[in-house]
Amino acid sequence: MRQEWLYRATGVQEGPEVTREIAIEFGFICRTAHAEGVESMIAHVASVDFGDAIHLYFAGPTSGSLLGAFRVVGPNKHPNPEFFGKAVHGTRLRTVLDGPLKDRLDACGGYSPDPKHGVYCGWPIVPEEMRSPSYIKEMFPGRNALVKR
Repeated sequence: MRQEWLYRATGVQEGPEVTREIAIEFGFICRTAHAEGVESMIAHVASVDFGDAIHLYFAGPTSGSLLGAFRVVGPNKHPNPEFFGKAVHGTRLRTVLDGPLKDRLDACGGYSPDPKHGVYCGWPIVPEEMRSPSYIKEMFPGRNALVKR
């Protein structure tokens, strides 16, 4: 089995309903590779590989909830490969091409393109049947949004 990751989405971008919709309906977790004004890559983003599982959570100010478990796939194994462009160098993140996924991300208003690449980036995913741990705040030390299970 590949690596399992815990990923915490927050209201900085969108709420839990939209985050779940993008994951389930479009098979995508939006994730920039770089933070604004920082040249280096965000921690652990380059470590996620094809076949890895991501347990996706949404964390609000006082609590969090599980949104689902997903497997990271390449566009060739995604039901809608036409959503995705080139890989972000050194990662399994993919850029988002013009089309229904980009239109939905634009309509949300909360997601931001990667500041270095100027386009939306993230992981193409498919649902994964596996048990996920219940959310507890301590799963994510410090400001980390992505941690190994």
